[in-house]
Amino acid sequence: MRRSLRVAVVPCILVFLLFACLVPGISDAAEGPTEEQLKLLPPIGGLTVQQLGSHEVLLLLTGGGLPRPEITERTSDRITFVARPAYLASGQWGRQYDYPLVQGVQAEQVKDSVVFTIRTNSPLELKNIEGVAPANRFALRFESTGHAAREREQPALYEPKPAPPTNYNDPFTRTTPVTFDLRDVELRDVFRMLGDYVGMNIVADPSVPNTLVTMSLKDVPLNEALGYIMRMYDMGYAIIGRTIIVGSPDNIAKTTGKQSTRAFKVAYADVKAAGGLVQSLAGVSNIVMDERLRTIYVTSSPERFHEVERVLQQVDHPGRQVMLQARIIEVTDSGRDELETLIDAVYSQWWLNYSSGGLGLGYLYTDDPDNYKPGENRPAPGVDDGLENIAKGDLTKMLDFGLNAIISTNKGKVLADPSIITLDGKKATIKLVENYPYISERDQAGNPTWSEKEVGPILEFTPTVGRDMVVTVELKIQTGEIIGTYKGQAGEEFPQTSNREVTTMIRVRDGEPFVVGGLHKDVKRSERGRIPVLSDIPLLGELFKYRRDTRDKSEVAMIVIPYILTTPDGPVEQFTLK
Repeated sequence: MRRSLRVAVVPCILVFLLFACLVPGISDAAEGPTEEQLKLLPPIGGLTVQQLGSHEVLLLLTGGGLPRPEITERTSDRITFVARPAYLASGQWGRQYDYPLVQGVQAEQVKDSVVFTIRTNSPLELKNIEGVAPANRFALRFESTGHAAREREQPALYEPKPAPPTNYNDPFTRTTPVTFDLRDVELRDVFRMLGDYVGMNIVADPSVPNTLVTMSLKDVPLNEALGYIMRMYDMGYAIIGRTIIVGSPDNIAKTTGKQSTRAFKVAYADVKAAGGLVQSLAGVSNIVMDERLRTIYVTSSPERFHEVERVLQQVDHPGRQVMLQARIIEVTDSGRDELETLIDAVYSQWWLNYSSGGLGLGYLYTDDPDNYKPGENRPAPGVDDGLENIAKGDLTKMLDFGLNAIISTNKGKVLADPSIITLDGKKATIKLVENYPYISERDQAGNPTWSEKEVGPILEFTPTVGRDMVVTVELKIQTGEIIGTYKGQAGEEFPQTSNREVTTMIRVRDGEPFVVGGLHKDVKRSERGRIPVLSDIPLLGELFKYRRDTRDKSEVAMIVIPYILTTPDGPVEQFTLK
């Protein structure tokens, strides 16, 4: 008994010792990876939130070799998505926003994942995620639920109305084979022949043309033969009792009492242009266009009204809009090399991204776009330039970081930072100018005539949205400043200005930045001064005079990012007059 008890105790002791050794490892696994293990995960480098228009939100998630974000929860006031595995250097972060759609964003490290929570003011739903894992950048586009529902309803607005149910009492719907050989027979006689064939009375409306028909058919179903004739000559028919009335659709509606006048409101297009398209594409003849009320009046049958509505729904579409964010910066000669290096880096990464056919939204966020090194590029915990500053826009993009470095070292300055929205194909102008008043002339009595000179940056954009979310931008940039004055014969002072202008046309993808540079300025200034009386002393007077020659060289560059904004359409507004 003692021997068996002793044998049983030994395995228990071994199991206890083994369990005691494994408990710390199990406890550590339950608590999650260590800080050293987390540092080996793909790092989160930045999160930028932008509201595009009134219904769309863009989130740019950047880092190194990130996995594709997953939406885990969506309610009426929040959206949660996870990047797994990923590393957030600061452990947690949050920021408030004053956007109409977004209240704030929070990020938190949870084991080997980073959980992002977006607090919203109205329900949002995911539109798409751009980027292929592992990626250095993902773009998450959200749109308001109401806007998304309207977009889903739009395809049904452009579909033709369903055909009316087949009337089996209609003799012209028969599939009985017919054979006839016609040569130079009047169209009215053809209809009369068909009426005799089906045993019905035929009434030819005055709209039936006196056209000669030549046709040879053999064993063709009756409904097909009639369909050929009706489509070739744009005819229709109606059955009243045992009488078939043949004529144009509008005249048939008038004869049968189905004709009415309906008003269609034009919301976006030019009334005359829309009316002409409706008349041609819908095949209506009785149409009146009221430019004052932006209304098209059509007199026809209910069937034609359906076609008018379908055509007008397509030609009177709100179209798309383009939001252009621009930044104009002027750098001195000492900062020009840094600007050119920055631009080269942007375009190097832009073309890498563009040729891959993936995200197409800009550039990567490393100094070496072809070789991202997480250990060297990951933000260190506790530093000031962490995720919070990135979200504020100081380090949102590599481009912004480079520009801020140039500005902070007094090698450049931002001339303007405008943002504007315009319709697809319409020109938008931004004028950030100052009016410089000057006396342009004087009359014989010496009274001055004042004029003004505009100086400052002027931007003109004409964006055109093409296929595959590619935007063609026709761009004109003009900058100017007053560098001095010169006097006229009557003592007038005219401003001397320096103007720089560039006109170009480029194609970029939605959300992709492009840079326009090369607007150089080289100004030479000479200043002369002297001390009165003393400077007039012979020989010694030169000691009391001074002269200073300066030369200022600078370059103006502009960075532009276009964003495509969609505008959903609603049904055409219409009402019947009589």
